[in-house]
Amino acid sequence: MNQRPLESPYIAWAKAHHGVRYNLASSGVPPPPLSALQMSAEDWALTEDHEDGWMPLRERIADRYGVTAQHVVLAAGASMANHLVCALFLEPGDVALVEHPGYEPLRLLPSYFHADVDSFSRTRDAGYRLDPERIEDRLTKRTRLVILSNLHNPSGRLAARSAMKAIGRLAEERNFHVLVDEVYLEWLHDKGERTATLLSPRFVTTRSLTKAYGLDAARAGWILADPPTAERLRRLVDLFSVKTAHASERLALKAFEHIAELSSAPSKTVTANLGLVKAFVAEQSELSWTPPDAGTVGFVQLRDVSVDDLVEELKARDTLVAPGRFFGEPDSFRIGFGMNTPVFKEGLARLKEALRAAKAKKS
Repeated sequence: MNQRPLESPYIAWAKAHHGVRYNLASSGVPPPPLSALQMSAEDWALTEDHEDGWMPLRERIADRYGVTAQHVVLAAGASMANHLVCALFLEPGDVALVEHPGYEPLRLLPSYFHADVDSFSRTRDAGYRLDPERIEDRLTKRTRLVILSNLHNPSGRLAARSAMKAIGRLAEERNFHVLVDEVYLEWLHDKGERTATLLSPRFVTTRSLTKAYGLDAARAGWILADPPTAERLRRLVDLFSVKTAHASERLALKAFEHIAELSSAPSKTVTANLGLVKAFVAEQSELSWTPPDAGTVGFVQLRDVSVDDLVEELKARDTLVAPGRFFGEPDSFRIGFGMNTPVFKEGLARLKEALRAAKAKKS
């Protein structure tokens, strides 16, 4: 039996460096002012029934994604949502097939439940495109869960709808489920990119208010699944947290009521910052990437210099990027560009200095 992990090295590393001033390792946007939610004292009432998730919030989420409240399971952020899905579908001896490169906790969670972990590639040469054939090639009779992200974390690439449909058909034919972490797909909701849950009952998707809206502290996440699966997940919540914090549910409902206003300013900032980082990567001979389709992160390949050496140079400049070793590609780093533009510009300037210093030391 596999030894289960008892920590996430990446999350521990990110928490340890949370106070860095020019934190280009950050993957979300700054929190909005509380006034943007327009909450009154009555909005903080804590006495309503929310045993299986506060129904007004479940209904609001369902309406946004074109499902019913019976499809919605509330969770303490997308992290707990992903945990619940793995807990439901995986038993010792099962196989979870996880994308590579990918977000470290999605790879570690199956091992926590003593499942065996295999991987399918989203290759750099193919621009991290999601290829259903690579999944099919790695399937076995023990495969119970395929795990992927859309937008892809760390590259920010969008999965083609045709690829998702093909994976859904494959899941139905070969009897497995697909967990899709869609926290970054929120950036494309108003551009017609809908949840994979609508494509097949074999898809179970997770989201939160963290990445696109800056509400990480609310820990407001949810799962979308077909109603029988959603009901099983709600019963599983009883084992882990019993129910979600009602104050968080109420804050989340207010966020949904003002979602257009909450997304307006960050969208403009992220668009401006993406232009800056595209120009930056193009100007540095050591760097290359496939630009993200949307979202707040991209995955940059570094040549001629060690990423770990670069990170040490950046730390000396109160700046940070996320080392690619946490995502499965040690010669790359993930850069986040959701912060305020003046902060991001200064972070890029310091990154340029650190690149020069790391290269000079190698010489």
